[in-house]
Amino acid sequence: MSLFYILIPVGVGATLYLIRKLREHHFGWVRNNSSLKDRVYVVTGANTGLGFETTRSLVIRHATVILACRDINKAQKAINEIRKETENGQMIPMELDLASFDSVRAFAAKLKMEHPHFDCLINNAGLAVKTEQYTKENFELHFGVNHLGHFLLTSLLSDVIKQNNSRIVVVSSKMHEKAFLDFENLGKWVTPANRERTNRHYNNSKLANFYFAKELYRKGYDAHVLCPGLCHTDFFRDYNPKWYHYILFSPIAWWYLRSARQGAQNIIHCATDDVNTDEKNPGTNYLIVNLKQTKSKARIRDEDSLKLWSESEKLIGRKFD
Repeated sequence: MSLFYILIPVGVGATLYLIRKLREHHFGWVRNNSSLKDRVYVVTGANTGLGFETTRSLVIRHATVILACRDINKAQKAINEIRKETENGQMIPMELDLASFDSVRAFAAKLKMEHPHFDCLINNAGLAVKTEQYTKENFELHFGVNHLGHFLLTSLLSDVIKQNNSRIVVVSSKMHEKAFLDFENLGKWVTPANRERTNRHYNNSKLANFYFAKELYRKGYDAHVLCPGLCHTDFFRDYNPKWYHYILFSPIAWWYLRSARQGAQNIIHCATDDVNTDEKNPGTNYLIVNLKQTKSKARIRDEDSLKLWSESEKLIGRKFD
């Protein structure tokens, strides 16, 4: 009888472990380890989370990575951490605060002067906060950083991107499927309704990311957009979860949560392996999920995509050539 009571939890544990491993297989891993020597990648938000793991994987494959980070000291710490694992590739820290147009302009000018050729721009940096906050130009923080900062950055680099046929990777989220664009309040804080369970400003910024990639592709850029999945990073640090939140959400986390390293596989895939086909690309409402091209379930409207592009140009004060 005692053996029976031992075997039951062992069997349950083994079953749960197997299911979890099958889930990880479903999430997908980039298997291509070919050398990326002489290839240059620009990664925004490269010092932590998905950006860190993306940088790590690219450098291991001998790439050169520009770590575009708000805090240059944290960028250097990330470099030191990666250097404990590998001496491959090169890592160059550069200061970039996407919440400041002046910082974006300074970064773009320096990048074009010091690294006039790069193969891929990875628009990864993003945030989610629960309080009303603004950028230096007084845009609501989610829209200002997650979308508008990257829109300005890509615009300022567009001449180099065109000249070198560089790839653009945009990190969106499946949460864009729960969003809509309120053009009357674009870039403004709107107080959420009491019963809203998700962050509407974050969701809307991710929809803006999706539309951005869609229009980039339609305008002839080699653009790729993805959802990394629900990842265990410090991304939601502003929410300061309590111990009981971990207990309440542990079943969901067990089924959906992936490590930062696994979530970054979608970024790495888009930056190195993904090939847009005529029928499956951002222009036709596809994005990469679990390393596969997947059609968005959102109500994607071409008129909204075009209008967002036009309004974004007005907000950054320049045409996106």
